Amino acid sequence: MPVNEPSDQPAETAPGQRRDLNDPEATFEDLPFKPQLTEKQAKRANQTFKGMVLSVGFTLAVVIPLVLLNPAPKDEAFESKVNLQQTAEQTEQIAGFDVFAPDLGDGQYANFARWQANTAQGVPYWEFGIVTQNKDFVWVRQAAEANDTWIALTTDTAVPSGTKKIGGWEWEVRVKDETTYLISKHKDSTLILSTDTSEEQLENVAKLAESTLS
Repeated sequence: MPVNEPSDQPAETAPGQRRDLNDPEATFEDLPFKPQLTEKQAKRANQTFKGMVLSVGFTLAVVIPLVLLNPAPKDEAFESKVNLQQTAEQTEQIAGFDVFAPDLGDGQYANFARWQANTAQGVPYWEFGIVTQNKDFVWVRQAAEANDTWIALTTDTAVPSGTKKIGGWEWEVRVKDETTYLISKHKDSTLILSTDTSEEQLENVAKLAESTLS
């Protein structure tokens, strides 16, 4: 005779019949009563909902005008441009050498220019940065009292990798990680050019140095 083994599956419920409350599929509809809110509870819940709506509305009323008054910044807003020629003229009065300050082409600008007088190495120098239209960057440093220690520190102890003739000038090439340095002494000052974005732009600045300082 077949034996009916107990089953873990809940028994099916006939239409219109409430499920047992232990049934995992039981819902509020299976309760023997319908939960009711008292008048005070309903009023309190309604007040809470109204307060939330008012709070959200107040927040939007404050935030939206601020967003409209402060539109998203454009890329140009982050460009920090300086007057390279004017700064160089002021620097030459104290530098004691011809300061390199080239006329930059369209789409190029100097994002900083300054005279560094009080340095840890005791070597005052002129420096500025050139940003190109493609956002490439070349860092220029020029000193009259350059020595081996200052050059090593300025180039982050980059390793010499040879020399390169650009135009009519000879440049020493040094490389450290992604950065390339060009070093050349001309007349009464030493120039150090560096970039980690474009060696082509680095050579373009080297040509500008020759045409400006020769």
